Amino acid sequence: MGYNAREPIRLRMSRFSALFASDGAISRGNWLTQERIRRIAVCLAVAFAVLAAADFWYQTRQGQPAGRDFINYWSGAQLAVQDRVGQVYDFKAFMDFERTVAPDTSWRWYSYPPVTLLLSLPLGFVGFGLGLALWLAASFALCAALLAQSIGWRWALLATFAAPAILWNTLSGQNGAFSAALMAGGLMLLARRPWLAGALFGALCFKPHLIVLVPLALLAGGQYRALAGSIISATLLCLVSYALFGAQPWTGFVQNSPLNVEILEHAAGVWPRMPTIFAAVRYMGGGVPVAYGMHILGALAALGILIQVWRSPAPLPVKGAALILATFLVTPYAWDYDLVAVVFAVAWLVREGVTSGFRPFEKNALALALAQPLLVMPFMTLLHIQPGFALLWPALIVTWRRACQAQPVAQSAPILPEPTSARG
Repeated sequence: MGYNAREPIRLRMSRFSALFASDGAISRGNWLTQERIRRIAVCLAVAFAVLAAADFWYQTRQGQPAGRDFINYWSGAQLAVQDRVGQVYDFKAFMDFERTVAPDTSWRWYSYPPVTLLLSLPLGFVGFGLGLALWLAASFALCAALLAQSIGWRWALLATFAAPAILWNTLSGQNGAFSAALMAGGLMLLARRPWLAGALFGALCFKPHLIVLVPLALLAGGQYRALAGSIISATLLCLVSYALFGAQPWTGFVQNSPLNVEILEHAAGVWPRMPTIFAAVRYMGGGVPVAYGMHILGALAALGILIQVWRSPAPLPVKGAALILATFLVTPYAWDYDLVAVVFAVAWLVREGVTSGFRPFEKNALALALAQPLLVMPFMTLLHIQPGFALLWPALIVTWRRACQAQPVAQSAPILPEPTSARG
């Protein structure tokens, strides 16, 4: 469309608005070609690698730990292996131990349940540097391997190294990739191996705020074996951690847990990194009661969509994407690095779109969800608003619309492709 200054304004406006109509070029996402996406992803991957290297160097020079929060996981595992597990939930003792590695590290505390100590125990047998390298390598390998099952290795590697959420997870040294792998892995195995899928869901008990919708989705979808498997898995992990570490860590965890609520409600510095309705309202100056009220309204709407999607004949990739996206609209406590799971939701919806065709605005909605961790920054800087949750809503609506249009089938298609299918 060329620009002609002599054209009447009404004609120019009509031609411009046609781009955004339901059959317009922008609404169809024509700008999101494979070649353009590939080039953007390569540029982002290179930029993110340089940024991560520079950040690790800078943090070390400042006496802070490279990988920031990774020192929590490493220190907890070290203390557990050294039979000093009682110090993990002692604020002063834990900080004293961390400062033997990074003398000027800022105040950190172990906010995770003792199950996390159990799952991260191998870190207790390696040094900090090697532990961080293994932690990040495992994060990348898990994400790439699981994504490759849906979108092929080339796109999986690009998604792994170019997704903004994975960058935040890397800079934070956090567990977002591992929690995403447990949820995504469970969903990918749900149709064929429901008991194993349930076991993976149960392991998410190390991050209780991310597992809150899993039982409801499994109930709505009639996945009773997976639900039973998740309960057994979570129970066994808690019992094993209790048997191995004793009651003291559990007591310390319960006593320290109110600090999480205090941080959520009053720590203004963390709200920009929390893509939830509650954090958005608080960031814009809303009081705690108003934030909870607004969050409950949004959470109920997301919950209603989730139940409808899981009760529908929609294929499992659509249901799995709805579960992941709705999780961040229902829980008030989540971080930007947890959004690694959204990468899987977008990958599954893209594969569905390639197979059955993209509807108007779907490509744009998925691009917004994937780029969300980057897109929120200009809004926060210029307008002092945190629109993280709002950028996830269009993608959830995509799952809702596809569920409403789905035709009944004899058996819900699995997320994992057939073993004989070709992968690009």
